[in-house]
Amino acid sequence: MASHIAFFNFPAYGHLNPTLGVVEELVRRGHRVTCTVTDHFAPAVAAAGAEPVPYESVFGAYYTSPFTQEALSGEGLRTLREATSLVEQVTPFYEQHRPDVVLHDFMAWGARFFATPRDIPVIRLFPTYAANEQFSIQAKFPVAELTDPKMMEMIGELEQILPTVGLGDLSPMEFFTQPERNAIVFLPRAFHYDGDTFDDRFTFAGPCLGDRSAFQGTWRPVDDTPTVLVSLGTAATGWPEFFVTAVQGLGGTDRRIVLVTGDHVDPATLGAVPANVEVHRSVPQLDVLAHATLFVTHGGMNSTMESLYHGVPMVVIPQMNEQRANALRVAELGLGVHLDRAEVTAESLAKAVDTVAGDQQTTARVADFSAAMRAVDGPAVAADTVERVLAQQRGAAA
Repeated sequence: MASHIAFFNFPAYGHLNPTLGVVEELVRRGHRVTCTVTDHFAPAVAAAGAEPVPYESVFGAYYTSPFTQEALSGEGLRTLREATSLVEQVTPFYEQHRPDVVLHDFMAWGARFFATPRDIPVIRLFPTYAANEQFSIQAKFPVAELTDPKMMEMIGELEQILPTVGLGDLSPMEFFTQPERNAIVFLPRAFHYDGDTFDDRFTFAGPCLGDRSAFQGTWRPVDDTPTVLVSLGTAATGWPEFFVTAVQGLGGTDRRIVLVTGDHVDPATLGAVPANVEVHRSVPQLDVLAHATLFVTHGGMNSTMESLYHGVPMVVIPQMNEQRANALRVAELGLGVHLDRAEVTAESLAKAVDTVAGDQQTTARVADFSAAMRAVDGPAVAADTVERVLAQQRGAAA
């Protein structure tokens, strides 16, 4: 039976992109799918076959990760303001087009504010590590202490909001830590810290990669020269010197270097680069990884999963807390190496690339990991979970 499925998104590529394959699968199955997005991300949603439900984000035209400690300490407060603003903006649409189920990013708190008082079932989406009674990434790798003034301000505001949206039985900390009845995790259990502690409330779909060519374009190598992708992600800020270092360390070798600067560094500022280096503001990352032999990455979960899916070992240079957790996990599982930002020089970067590229055991482990991930049809697994929740809802209403 066709249903209306609403995605409440958080406005960042690393949160939206993992859902697009699921959106495509649900549309293919005949469901109506709507997605809350800012104008910046609307083309991606439309290309997947869903209907964008636009709103203006508190984070601006589109979210870019701030890597300063000051900005991170205020992220919870901005996320709460984002949630209340989102609900205010999209409620008129969803009151007229009531969803049968709401799928929401774990940071899109507004979905719960909207759905709970209307008795609409929700499914929480984790593009990064999930949380249960035994594990949370905040506890393992703390970002902000509860004594942080901005954190305390957010908790105080949330405490006032919860009773007004049917969640008055939860304390603010329970709102964050209590697992949802149903959740979809966009990484394999084998990569997740303490993965064996997660029960059947959590569906480990793994990366749900879809066709992004309609809004990202395509990329193909000009020959069979071994390709190394170098990127700090779309939200990279505050370290333009890295790209000069990468050119110095990796230029003039027998590898093709695809260097992606992001929107915050003008490629022209790098000046003349060696013939083996091609510089872009952005690339269709999945296309490059399909031909790459190694990925020098910031270690965002999106990039980490896409690299492993394509069987590409990594040199991970994390820029923020979650990325550090990913870098350590990659190293722990023998899927690449962790290179601390403070240790990055042209020489250390070149050595790390040579070490990983020449390690046959790492290559074999990554190939095995890739094969296990590809054996799971992530979009189908996730869509099955959504349809199971819909069937349970129909049964309860009968």
